Amino acid sequence: MQSEMKLLVILVAVLAGCSNAGTAASTPSVASPTPDQVAQRYVALVHAFWIGEQAADVAVGRSNLAAKVCLGRDPPGAPPDMQVVDPSMCRERAVAILANHQKFLSDLDGTPPPAKFAGDDRVFRAQLPRTIADLKALISAADSGSKDAVLAAATTYNNDMYPLVTDALNDVDPSVRHP
Repeated sequence: MQSEMKLLVILVAVLAGCSNAGTAASTPSVASPTPDQVAQRYVALVHAFWIGEQAADVAVGRSNLAAKVCLGRDPPGAPPDMQVVDPSMCRERAVAILANHQKFLSDLDGTPPPAKFAGDDRVFRAQLPRTIADLKALISAADSGSKDAVLAAATTYNNDMYPLVTDALNDVDPSVRHP
């Protein structure tokens, strides 16, 4: 009887060991991203947004085209000149920029900000819905063909984008100057 009992105890121990080994093997541990990895992902997201913004603003090898055809500023920073406002070309730029803003806002939802960029993230999340609405209004103004309406809508967009968003972009990704 004692030998049967020893055998039963050994059998139970072996079976318990086997069942625990199987459980441990089937439950892989997933490492959480480190703060540096979170920051790197966030910086990469912001960098990709700006590269997309620049690509949306370029046509036929000319950068800052939106400043010219939407704001009448050629070169950028010059006083508005209604003669260079071009509603149809402005519409093209606004459509491309709108898609980039919508993608960035969507991408932000899946990318947690690191603590050091929490303030910048709040700026993005507050301003991007505004710039998206502004761009939709700009597209509508461009569809009207009115240079005055295009300039007014583009100015509203510009005021919601600069300097709040560009300053936040500069803070997160100083490797690219966001004028």
